[in-house]
Amino acid sequence: MAPKCIQLLPLSLFCFLPASFADDLSTLSDEFEAASSLSNWSRIFETEGWGADQMQSVDVGESRGGYLTMVPKTSSWYRDWRGILMYKRIAGDFVATMEVEPRNRALDGAPASSYSLAGIMARAPRDSIRQPSDWRANGENYIFLSLGTGNNPGHYQFEVKSTVNSASSLEIDAGAPRAIIQVVRLGEVFLVLRKLEGGDWEVHRRYRRSDMPDTLQVGITAYTDWESVELMDPFEHNRSSIDGHSPDLNAAIDYFRFKRPRVPAALAGVDFADPLEVPDGQIVALFGDRANRDPLAPPSYDLVITDQDYAPGVGMEVEFESVPGVFYRVERSSDMQQWTFVEDAEATAERLRFVVPESDGDGSLFLRVAED
Repeated sequence: MAPKCIQLLPLSLFCFLPASFADDLSTLSDEFEAASSLSNWSRIFETEGWGADQMQSVDVGESRGGYLTMVPKTSSWYRDWRGILMYKRIAGDFVATMEVEPRNRALDGAPASSYSLAGIMARAPRDSIRQPSDWRANGENYIFLSLGTGNNPGHYQFEVKSTVNSASSLEIDAGAPRAIIQVVRLGEVFLVLRKLEGGDWEVHRRYRRSDMPDTLQVGITAYTDWESVELMDPFEHNRSSIDGHSPDLNAAIDYFRFKRPRVPAALAGVDFADPLEVPDGQIVALFGDRANRDPLAPPSYDLVITDQDYAPGVGMEVEFESVPGVFYRVERSSDMQQWTFVEDAEATAERLRFVVPESDGDGSLFLRVAED
């Protein structure tokens, strides 16, 4: 789609090119369009030196074009049982979003083995483990939200779990064949959101985890066949690649996106764990789709210019419609190839005005504005 431009001055053009600008986490995102991206993910069994891959198969684009496909062997996450995690190390606050479609291995319905799910996990690293003999019990700390089947095999369910020093608390809810799931970290508060296919975003759970370190392993987990796992000693399970039994999960992940969250000034210092202070609707508006931009989608041109003035020796003043509490970033260019930062500001009203200083050039001026 060609950019929409308007003539403001002789030899000067103003264009809105709404698109998400990259933050410091977005480069870690993966749309699973290239098989080579698989090498950008770390695996727990390798980084902790277990030497036993609990995955039957994993690929990008081979089983299904444009998807990461994970087929786990019998394995699980619960108490001291340690399962599969493909992750990236994230320091500080983050939003992690993924779209997942779990199936049985026959690809014709929900998994038939208990607790066969795939989802987002945020885990405290256990950097002291470099080989199995380094492992000690009571050391697992994480949060995850997964979709698949839980305690009712053959039916789609969500499992959400918070584990503190290997003491796991889990909850099971009705699920769907496909969903977008999201985990937000804001300091010690973790927000877990979900959007069922064809539905709306909802806040699924809120957790306060003051024990979590600044840097976490954030990524994708997949596990299956709890009825077999619970008969095994956790340490033996953790150091084994288990063949046979009844694993039954094929998880297709469309994308996994990272974003650095930005909280409006009006919400600074509030307790996001308290729904009375921050209602679900406010969380959905702040995160949800707003924190889940498709970098491959064409830009939409929906920002509306409400006023513009030129002041000789000062520059161009431009005003556009904005959403209070949303951050906007403005960049300028003379050729639409090289872009220079102009301003980054939070909208506090339904109009946001900024000034583009004058500079030497050929008289052509292009501006682009996006939610930051």
